[in-house]
Amino acid sequence: MNEFSPTGGTSNTNDIILSNDISRTIETYDKIAPAYCIKTRLKKYLDWEELYIKKLLSYSKAGKPRILDVGCGDGRHCLLIDKNKAESVGIDLSRKMINEAKRYYSKGNFKIMNMINLKFANESFDGIWSSGSIYHVSKKDVSKVLNEFFRVLKKDGVFGLSYKLGGGEGLEANPKSYGGFPRYFAYYSIDEMDSLLKDSGFAQLHACTYPEEVFGDDIIQVWLRKV
Repeated sequence: MNEFSPTGGTSNTNDIILSNDISRTIETYDKIAPAYCIKTRLKKYLDWEELYIKKLLSYSKAGKPRILDVGCGDGRHCLLIDKNKAESVGIDLSRKMINEAKRYYSKGNFKIMNMINLKFANESFDGIWSSGSIYHVSKKDVSKVLNEFFRVLKKDGVFGLSYKLGGGEGLEANPKSYGGFPRYFAYYSIDEMDSLLKDSGFAQLHACTYPEEVFGDDIIQVWLRKV
């Protein structure tokens, strides 16, 4: 498996060529990982994130659901998934974020992997948790990601997704959630994302808005089922 190498330009990660914007985003997460993780692990955030994860697990029909955490970052959600009697596997493209995850949750199962090309067999998971990750995928590739999610989910599998509300996409030099370092973001209207999810074979179970004070953006959280 080819892993990301921050050499500049395009990079081959899991047989997918990354654009300059996505490569720079990974480099940014590698650079800011320790300080960024201090912010994301604040108790006031973890408490409501656990509620969202519990809601995902409540929709699962499996006894002990196996959940893929896509864009797992510092591993905090994997810990919460396992704490709530499920089994997590966390993937991310930032090597430094994966290192942070292993330090934070030493019992976790973490891998460097590209969500566009998941190295898992069909129907490997009872659920997918994708929090704060799909908006780092270019719009031309988002359907590929959703199709991969559908492929690795079991029948009636559940899917939790957050995305940024708005329009357009591109590299932002000073993002609201952690300024001063460039990262790529893609924004979606509710109708736009609903159409993408429906076309990929997912049925919506529930949706709500994210607490805006967390990252300073309008974020939608959706829970879905593979149909």
